[in-house]
Amino acid sequence: LWQTIGAEDSAYFTVDRNGLARCAGGLCATARDVARLGQLIVDNGRRGDRQIIGESVISDIENNGDADAWRNGEWGKSFSSISRNMRYRSGWYLVDDQPRTMFAMGVNGQNLFIDRANKIVVAKLSSWKKRTDSVPMWLTHRGFEGLQRALIRIPE
Repeated sequence: LWQTIGAEDSAYFTVDRNGLARCAGGLCATARDVARLGQLIVDNGRRGDRQIIGESVISDIENNGDADAWRNGEWGKSFSSISRNMRYRSGWYLVDDQPRTMFAMGVNGQNLFIDRANKIVVAKLSSWKKRTDSVPMWLTHRGFEGLQRALIRIPE
């Protein structure tokens, strides 16, 4: 995957004691290469004339996920200051406000934001002291929304 998206640098995964990739995260990559992954999703899984991720996979992530389960779960409460219209599917968080946003999130403030309709991709790397922290998380989302408004000229 990394070579096919045109990544400039190697990526690494943290592994468990058996040498297997951790399912809970652990991707280490540059912001530019993470943004390339986001661009691949904006482009329906295609890079040039090559289909890398199936359109059905992206459609499943974008259109499924249980909003009620999210709202009633522990994360729904944690993210309520960001939006009450959210879902989760296959490692992706989906904000159903307008404009719709997909994002992936890592520990200590890593984010990949995608607005497919407006072709916006933002990769953000951080080094927060806490693995998750609601205040900078909220500020990060507000910052991305401000960037969206500026790029697509949505009034506040």
